[in-house]
Amino acid sequence: MTGPLAQLRALLGLRWQMARAPGARLATLVGGVVLAWLLVQAVRAGRGLDIALLATAIEVAPAAYAGFGLLAVLAPLTSGGGHLVPDDQLVAYPVRPVTHLLGGLLLAPLNLVWVSQLLLLAALTSCLTLGGSLLRGSVTTLAYVLAVTVLGQLAAWLLAGLSQSRGGRRLAGGTAAVAVGAVVVALQGRSAAGLLAGSPTADVVDGVIAGGDGHLTRWSVTTGLLLLFACVALGLGVVACRWALRRPGDLGGTLSGVRRRRSRPGALRSLVAVDRASVWRAPALRRAGLVLAVLPGLLAASAALPWSSLAVLPGLVAAGAALLFGVNAFALDAGGAVWLSSLPHDPLLGLWSKAVVLTETVLLAVVLAAVAGSTRSPGLPTAAELAALLCSAVLCTAVVVTLSLSASVRRPHRADLRGPRDAVAPPGALALASARLALPAGLVAVVLGTAGGTGVWWLPPAVTAAVLGLCAVSAARTVRSYTDTHVRARVVHIVAEG
Repeated sequence: MTGPLAQLRALLGLRWQMARAPGARLATLVGGVVLAWLLVQAVRAGRGLDIALLATAIEVAPAAYAGFGLLAVLAPLTSGGGHLVPDDQLVAYPVRPVTHLLGGLLLAPLNLVWVSQLLLLAALTSCLTLGGSLLRGSVTTLAYVLAVTVLGQLAAWLLAGLSQSRGGRRLAGGTAAVAVGAVVVALQGRSAAGLLAGSPTADVVDGVIAGGDGHLTRWSVTTGLLLLFACVALGLGVVACRWALRRPGDLGGTLSGVRRRRSRPGALRSLVAVDRASVWRAPALRRAGLVLAVLPGLLAASAALPWSSLAVLPGLVAAGAALLFGVNAFALDAGGAVWLSSLPHDPLLGLWSKAVVLTETVLLAVVLAAVAGSTRSPGLPTAAELAALLCSAVLCTAVVVTLSLSASVRRPHRADLRGPRDAVAPPGALALASARLALPAGLVAVVLGTAGGTGVWWLPPAVTAAVLGLCAVSAARTVRSYTDTHVRARVVHIVAEG
């Protein structure tokens, strides 16, 4: 049996060969170059701040480091750690657990939010070490990034192992409920700044500053502890990965009665019911959906966003919700796509069904986040700010649903969604889709937030009506494309057989 590094190199080569889409390999290389250029620009931007902005950067640094740590831990939980190659294609090969763990670590940068947070940390590191050693401060920051990323993989593999049994799933659900309750209780009567004052990220920021100022004792202790934590978490992650991969699942081990569902009046309602059940039955989608329903609202409530800034929130939440399954919506059919396409109903009903379920999912996530965020927003909103928030929720939902349906028809992917680590699309495709969704949705939300800040209540609805017209044109183009028999046959073939 070859070593883990050799296996990882072989899996990377296999994934590279599987990138058959035109320009996919070139886009990967260009993306790496662009990321390196952005890191250099972030460092230069930090060096160019004035004294007032520098004080603000130092003040928000613990929150930024804490936000990156939270993202690095929670992102693998929603994807089961991630994988370079689907598990069902590696059954016949003796892949080591450490190879699975290292593969998940390599997939961490394939996340638009992770990359944006990394750029923010690079700029903050430049600010914190202004006038001193940027190299030493960067080493501490990289040690922190490595530590929290490995911790996320450890938590993901523990969750994957617990999910194999009913008792483990109950334990994981109970632990998550207790954690959410603890956060809600901690936020009562306390600000996010008060909670961050005693967090470990404040010590990390002090270590970065010490490295820049030349206080080598404090810097070496902080950096050494972070590297030691990363090594310990890596060792525990290998143990957890080995334990999770060896645990037999109980989802198909017992026979139980299945309640017969009542018939829906009409083919569309029947298809919608099937798609809703498909989302809830898929372990990966169910887990990611629960995290999506809770996390954005908690973060918005903890930040106590003002009403003028709350209108930007729906854009980010809508883009994340669409990544749940919307960018490859027909993956909900999986192997049943052939059977569903043979039923005597209008072929367009399959597309409308996916649109209904995706709209429900995105809008529900946006509403939950907006309501939770508004509970701690200071004061009362003006008519323009309230109109901007409502219009942002509607318009961001329409934008991401329209873009997702277009991507589902033009670029479908094979995905069974049976295991807890399955994803609706390959890692690179998901990373590209996140950029295609987050940028338009974020831009629309920023425009509406700016319109709400003008104090003119009718301006956000006017902007919404204009962009909704563009969404309608795009949706009509997608419908016209899906009516083509060859396009539908291609979608069914790829989704069902790969």
